[in-house]
Order: sequence, then C-alpha cells, then structure tokens
Amino acid sequence: MEIFAKLGIDWKLLLAQAVNFAILFFVLKRYAYQPMLDFLEERSKRIDQGIKDAEAAQEKLASIQEEEKQVLKAAREEGRALLAKAEEDAKKRALAREAEMEAKAGSILEEARRQIEEEKSKMLGEARSEVAALVALSVEKVLRESVDKKKDEAVIRNRA
Repeated sequence: MEIFAKLGIDWKLLLAQAVNFAILFFVLKRYAYQPMLDFLEERSKRIDQGIKDAEAAQEKLASIQEEEKQVLKAAREEGRALLAKAEEDAKKRALAREAEMEAKAGSILEEARRQIEEEKSKMLGEARSEVAALVALSVEKVLRESVDKKKDEAVIRNRA
C-alpha cells in the first residue's frame, strides 16, 4: 500500500472508485447495455423476419403471376375453342337454314306449278266449253241458214 502512497494514489479513494465503477458498470449493464442489446437483437430478428417475409412474398407473387399467366392462357384457349365452336355451330345453322329454305322454295315452286296446272286445266275446260258453245251456235246458225236456203229453194220450186 505504500507503493500506492509513493505513487500518490490514495488506496481508499482507489477502492471507492473501483467500487463505484463496479456499481456503475453493473447498473449500466443491467439497465442500459442489456436492454440495448436485447433491443438490437429483437430489431435484428424483425429485420431478418421482414427479409424472409419479403422473399416469401416475392416468391408468392412470382407464383401468383405464373398462375395468372396459366389461367389467362387457359382462358384464351377456352375462348378460342368457344369461338371456333360458335362459328361451327353458326355454319351448321346457316347450312341447315339454307337447306330448309331450299326445301321451302321447292315446295312453294311445286305448289305454284300445281296451281298453274289447275288453272290451266280449268281454263282449258272453260275454253272447251266456250268453244263447244260457239261451235254449237255456229252449227245452229249454219244449219238454220241451210235449212232456210232449202226452204227458200222449196218455196221457189213450188211457185215455179
């Protein structure tokens, strides 16, 4: 201890400072340094978790984007298939409608031909009746005239 005295160090004061330093070190370690370390460790964990979450979100986003591409591709293919089917159905309906119209036109044409034949037969029948009546009338006139001529000749002969 005399060594401390020769150096000008008061050992009681040094001991008191050492005790004060130990108390201060203990207090700071317990109430300042350890909470700060805990805070930094917690923050580091949150940052790591945030990075992991961001990576997971990025992977999920990439997965969702890929799935979206697949869904859009499938929807386009389905749309094309539906469009092709609709076009095919429209063509079939158009062909069926055309065949139906041709059949209907054929039946209308056939009905018109039948009506024309009926009208023709009717007109021919009427014409025959009229011709027969005219022939009968003509024959009657001709016969009357010839009968009248014969009478005239007979009358002329009788008078002569």
